[in-house]
Amino acid sequence: MPQGEDPSLLAQAERIARDFDILPDQVRSVTRHFVAQLKDGLANARPWQLPSYVQSIPTGAEKGEFLAVDLGGSNCRICLVNLKGDSTFEVAQSKHSVPPSLMVSSSHRPLFDFIAQRLHEFLEKRTDLADQLPYSLGFTFSFTCEQTSLASGRLIHWDKGWDIPDALGRDPCVMLQDAIDRQGVPIRVTVLANDSVGTLLTRSYMSGPKISTLAAMIFGTGTNAAYVEKLSNVRRLSTTAADTGIMVMNTEWGCLDDKMEVLPRTPFDDELDASSTDPGSQMLEKRVSGLYLGELLRLAIVQLHRLRVFTMELDKKSPVFRRDSIDSSFISKLATASAEGAIDLVEDVLSAKNTAPDDAQAIQLIASSIARRAARLAGASLAALIIQSGRLQTSHARSISLVHKVEEPRRMEISSSTSAQRFCQSLGLLWQRILKFVGMNPITRKPRGCISSQQAQMSRDNYTDQGTIDIGADGSLIEFYPTFETEMRAALRDVTEIGVAGEQRVRVHLTKDGSGVGAALMAQAASQMGKNG
Repeated sequence: MPQGEDPSLLAQAERIARDFDILPDQVRSVTRHFVAQLKDGLANARPWQLPSYVQSIPTGAEKGEFLAVDLGGSNCRICLVNLKGDSTFEVAQSKHSVPPSLMVSSSHRPLFDFIAQRLHEFLEKRTDLADQLPYSLGFTFSFTCEQTSLASGRLIHWDKGWDIPDALGRDPCVMLQDAIDRQGVPIRVTVLANDSVGTLLTRSYMSGPKISTLAAMIFGTGTNAAYVEKLSNVRRLSTTAADTGIMVMNTEWGCLDDKMEVLPRTPFDDELDASSTDPGSQMLEKRVSGLYLGELLRLAIVQLHRLRVFTMELDKKSPVFRRDSIDSSFISKLATASAEGAIDLVEDVLSAKNTAPDDAQAIQLIASSIARRAARLAGASLAALIIQSGRLQTSHARSISLVHKVEEPRRMEISSSTSAQRFCQSLGLLWQRILKFVGMNPITRKPRGCISSQQAQMSRDNYTDQGTIDIGADGSLIEFYPTFETEMRAALRDVTEIGVAGEQRVRVHLTKDGSGVGAALMAQAASQMGKNG
């Protein structure tokens, strides 16, 4: 500990929290750098800005039943999606945890055999599909692939803790089809989808023909985004100025700034990266996604434990001393916990004893700073995407009608990243606890429609004049962390090109089941192309 530094627990926690601050100037630097990288990826073959070969977006009129496999994080979902043709759909699904031995393996075959077996079991239980042979399937594969067509691609990078070396360079659709054929299941893999691309398509289908969806973001185990780009800008495909269509781009923004030119860093970030399965890569993802936020908090708790500033006692078998043992859901729960509730959470999750109020408060403070930085980096990344799209300069005729499409904006507090405003946030938490004590519940669940900030309450006439920037979103962080959207919007306002006026035009919609339904939508499009071709 540096000489003269306050040795108290809360002072040390405040110092760590300050290390995670990302101020407005840093937000603007990140956005500028990301815009430059997005442009570079459009012009050159990079592991980001990957064309999805999706060149139209749904209108809501699409119909049919399609199978989808959604593989990402640590789960595999098998979905049967019924597209109703009126911007609505029904999903029957089964969800399976992927065994860790299949996520890190020398061979790809056990993983794909596992998926094929789950598909076989799913179909055996669905007697209503017997007359639809063979079934068309969309495969959402949430890892970095360079697509060569709507139905094929090449795996170029594992992330989120996965590592199967012999799969690199192979086509995920071929690997899955081979496994399906070994099972003897009547399924044809017809499209390769990405989770963010799928979520964009799902949001577009749900919004109908009157609202033009620009992008979709994922903030779950990993993070990624997709958006609609002018085809003429995608020069890595040798397009020309005469190309007037669109291309949905899979940004793979988790790997932006892997050279660490502008991203913030702390000793905890460096330690996490060094012990990861892919050191030196996915540096934005390691600061934003749910897979890593709990580990950053664990490393900070370990440091405080080494300084012997905690009152609480930690057993040697505590999760604090095991890598990747703290889930990001712990951070979300701490954000709304009362003082007493935080103590209970700490003792339950960390297997701690004799936890003092200061112990829980210190952990809450650090957890909130880690989540705040993640949300502000998400906002800086979204700002770069909006700027690159050119949507700020246009109103887009499809985006002006909000009737029956958008719920009234929810009032949310405006956030910042300074220590002074952390004090204000603490006062807000104290007020929440007072309300709880007198029997009132200050916590309101997020609506499934728009996510807004206090400053974003504009009249519908104003939106008609300016045009909505419609965004789909999915993932546990944006769904369950109570101020993630608020902090993200604060960062948007910090970016000069966006500002308050631009941020007010942004509408973010929680788009559940987006990746699976999106894969089904792509399968529907592929089937139509087959009929027309």
